Amino acid sequence: MRSLFWWFMQYGARNSSLQLHEVWWLFLEAAERPHEELQQAFYFTPDWQRRHPDGGTVFGCEAFAAWFARAYGASGDWLDPTEWPEKQDAAAQLRTALLARASWRRLHPRALADASAAQALLDWLRTPDSGVRGAALRWCNALGAGVAAEMVRTGANVMAHFCYPSGLRVSAESLVAGMTANGVPVSLRDIHTDVEDDPFHVRFDGMEHHDVTIVHTQPEPFFREAYRRAGIFQRVPRTYRIAYWYWEFDSAPESWTNFARDVDEVWVATEFVARGVRKRVDVPVRTLFPGVKLGHFTPRDKTYFGLDKSAYVFLFTFHMMSVMERKNPLGLVRAFKQAFASTENAALVLKVSFGERHPQQLQALRKACEGARITVIDEVFSADKVLSLMHACDAYVSLHRSEGLGLTMAEAMLMGKPVIATGFSSNVDFMDDSNSLLVPYELVKLAEPIPPYDAGMEWAEPSTHQAAAHMRKLYENREWARELGAKARASALANLSVEAAGRRISQRLEEIRALRSGGG
Repeated sequence: MRSLFWWFMQYGARNSSLQLHEVWWLFLEAAERPHEELQQAFYFTPDWQRRHPDGGTVFGCEAFAAWFARAYGASGDWLDPTEWPEKQDAAAQLRTALLARASWRRLHPRALADASAAQALLDWLRTPDSGVRGAALRWCNALGAGVAAEMVRTGANVMAHFCYPSGLRVSAESLVAGMTANGVPVSLRDIHTDVEDDPFHVRFDGMEHHDVTIVHTQPEPFFREAYRRAGIFQRVPRTYRIAYWYWEFDSAPESWTNFARDVDEVWVATEFVARGVRKRVDVPVRTLFPGVKLGHFTPRDKTYFGLDKSAYVFLFTFHMMSVMERKNPLGLVRAFKQAFASTENAALVLKVSFGERHPQQLQALRKACEGARITVIDEVFSADKVLSLMHACDAYVSLHRSEGLGLTMAEAMLMGKPVIATGFSSNVDFMDDSNSLLVPYELVKLAEPIPPYDAGMEWAEPSTHQAAAHMRKLYENREWARELGAKARASALANLSVEAAGRRISQRLEEIRALRSGGG
């Protein structure tokens, strides 16, 4: 502790952007609850997990504690595992212990496939032949009814950017919400991105104890680093691994061929993405929409965001890390200026995230907005605040050149807002002329590379003139605009629900289970 404290004071606090009170709090918690800190450290130290794959269970915690005491010269009551709180439920501990012991698997090969076989394992663990003793035996004897059924339920490990404010985070959260709503147990792990992540990484400490792992991160730059960034050792035997990827063109990059070799299948959100990925990878590609659900938010009026309460406000939100040229806010600015004079009571809000990482592009955007009633908000909002801003505005507009999902458009539709959008790419899976205003486009090739997109790829160039006409129509026909928003909401509720998406995902997981157990 003394050496670690010295390191934090000399280097760690500065390199980790920690405040002094945060360092003190870390050491205070470690001093008051050292056994919990040791458990937490185990769940985020892959080398310890490799040495003691069941160290977080009642069956392996004693061996882990004894090894830790020897390896680090530690002593004290906090090393007594009988005083440690259980961080995993009974079924998860039993699955983990079984997977860590080849001898158990030889005797009970179907214990994770059939409830009666799982019950036979539990009965055997209570006998002297199993070798289970002491606290572990008492734990087994105290198990209630239903544990065997829980052991064989089809579940999934999900690794994703749960702490990174982005569309990928919302997609992963929706995926998990859909599975949970359909009774699919999940074990969650956050893939750390950078210091801008929300500070909740340690809440996602699930182990890889289900037979299927969904890795919800893009091939580049984090896919091959996902396990390391999540602080987890890859399970042996390996799980059935699924990649959940997004793309915005009709053909995926050539490099994805290599990444696909590390997985058993790929899931994508829309058929537009599926067509592009299928051209590049050899493993099965399945379209499984993650579902969209509005989170809870606090309604706030326009004045809260510094907007004119009487103005008809159009909104577009985007992430600078998602490539500004693709999101095309400059095209939207041109369309808005064409549609409205500065004296008219219409306004446009451009909600930007991480503009400081692309200062030249942000400056160009601000300059383009000059002379018009356009507000640029460059700030990372909480999910509550983002939805609150959308709720405060009157209409949503996206003149994107290509989209891998179109999440913000789906959210606006669920909120009952009229939506104007380019009639190209993934959003047309759920948008048409009956529930939105689609903007015609021409397909154009990229004249030069715009990383991660290569020169020669095609995307849309939406019609500025038609986008301006659509905005004008909403502005001049408020009642019609509200009716269109109501149709959008009804359509989104019927087709985009998290629960329906979860049913489809649950069905696919059951199919995988049947195939792996020899049942299909």
